[in-house]
Amino acid sequence: MLKLFVYIVPLCFLLFMSGGAAWAENADSSTVAPYLKVLDRNPNDQEALWAVGFHYLGLGNNAEARKYGRRLLEVGEKDCPYAELYGHLILGLADIESRNSTKSYEHLEMARNLAERMQNHEALTYILNGFGHYALFVHDDTYSALSYYFQALDEVRICQDVRMHATLLSNISGAYSMRNDISGLKFAKEAIDIARKGNKIIPLFYGTMNAAFYYLIADSLSQARNAIEEIERMYEKTPFEGEEADLDLLQALLCEKEGKKEKAYRHYASAIRHFTSASPSTITKVYIEYARLLRNDQHIRQAIEILEQGLARMDSTGILIHKAQLLKELSLSYHEAGNDSQALAYAFECQQYQDRRFDEIRERATQEARIKHDIYSREQQINAQHLEILDNRFKITLFTVVLVLLLLALGMTFYFYKKKNRLYRAIVSQNREYMQREQLLMKQMENLHSDETIQAASATLPSDKLSNLLSRFTALMIEQKLFTDPSLTVASVADRLGTNRTYLSKTINESTGKTFTQLINDYRIREAIAQMSDFEANKPLKQIAAEVGFSSLSTFYATFQSSTGMTPARYRLKLKEI
Repeated sequence: MLKLFVYIVPLCFLLFMSGGAAWAENADSSTVAPYLKVLDRNPNDQEALWAVGFHYLGLGNNAEARKYGRRLLEVGEKDCPYAELYGHLILGLADIESRNSTKSYEHLEMARNLAERMQNHEALTYILNGFGHYALFVHDDTYSALSYYFQALDEVRICQDVRMHATLLSNISGAYSMRNDISGLKFAKEAIDIARKGNKIIPLFYGTMNAAFYYLIADSLSQARNAIEEIERMYEKTPFEGEEADLDLLQALLCEKEGKKEKAYRHYASAIRHFTSASPSTITKVYIEYARLLRNDQHIRQAIEILEQGLARMDSTGILIHKAQLLKELSLSYHEAGNDSQALAYAFECQQYQDRRFDEIRERATQEARIKHDIYSREQQINAQHLEILDNRFKITLFTVVLVLLLLALGMTFYFYKKKNRLYRAIVSQNREYMQREQLLMKQMENLHSDETIQAASATLPSDKLSNLLSRFTALMIEQKLFTDPSLTVASVADRLGTNRTYLSKTINESTGKTFTQLINDYRIREAIAQMSDFEANKPLKQIAAEVGFSSLSTFYATFQSSTGMTPARYRLKLKEI
């Protein structure tokens, strides 16, 4: 009979508290006061909110933990995934023991989505551990709990958290004990070994407590006694708040195994005195084991009273662990009391509870799938909104860049237009001055030189023969405008000047640096500019091109632009502007 009650001792709740105590140890190695001072100065400090929230989780003060978890979540919702992740985690863990367990699952699932997206293996370890506790405390489902614990174990090996590694092994050993599976002892021993090597007191304490329960199951009383004595020594050095009832329970079970019933009764009485700080599952288990001892000693009425109290407490807390065992013990007690109808009623209720639990597991799987779907849908909507925001930002940025480039291009175009316009005006002005000076020079040449004077000069100054030839060539072009003949050649001009074409070409090239054709085109362009300057005549450009000697309009345009840097039409426009 002893084996029946030992395997259902509330190890898992102890392990849940061990996880909480470990978080408190992490968040507040000396005291939580510095973090509270930080929050006085900055209520939105993420690290301080994280530390204080886990501190209160470790103390079992879930109301305070929820307060800081909600504040952390509010900070996280302002585009801070780290704070949002741990806000959901704290709220999920704090709600496990509440009647709002569905909300707990939703928070944990949201935290898992964020942690997986961020590849945060440490957070995933705590989240999966929380899912394991959720399966145990809310649904009394050891199979699902073990699945989550082993998943958490895979994550903790990646982040190499020694304390959490030992804690998870203790959780696994506790879940195995719920199934009356002695193989869970190896996980307890492994937890003790890792905790001892890493000098992690909290998981060492709970791992040793688990091992003590397994030794009691196996009737290894000397090993159980050694383990309990070690627990007592650790407790004296570092009191573990809320674990007095559990330690009393262990001692009561050992005394009962050793046949020391009076001492066992005293330990059960001591455990009941410590109910104010004990967990609901521990309280239920103490009721079950205490009542079982009373029933074995034929104190049936007292055993029934104790069990009824335990059932009432269980209904008030909503923690269902050990409910099947409590109902079985009630059925046995009423049977021995001679009340077979009540015994049958509790036996039937026990069977219904177990059947309902299996049905609830299937329903819960469906509900959890729906919650995951809803969370996924919300995530998709959020992602779609983020993509839309990013797309709008990209469009605005692109539009801004294009607008700036366009304004810059317009500015550069305007700048170069103004610059080119000033250049064009300067060229036109210079050409006008040149035309005026040329006209003045022609008048002077008419007054100062006659044909006889030119002949005399050429006879008396043979050394200036080249200059004389160029002067006659210039006079011929200016006075007779031979350049207006489109068929004009260097040979025909040389005949007019009484020389040969080779000598004339050489004279033009050496004196002007230009060829005969280039020089003739210069005269044609100057004549075209002169005609374009006559606004009263307003001749068409095609007519001007023909009159100044160009054989085609395209040749006129090309030559004019090469000489002046602008087209004839633009040049005429600039002349009008000036």
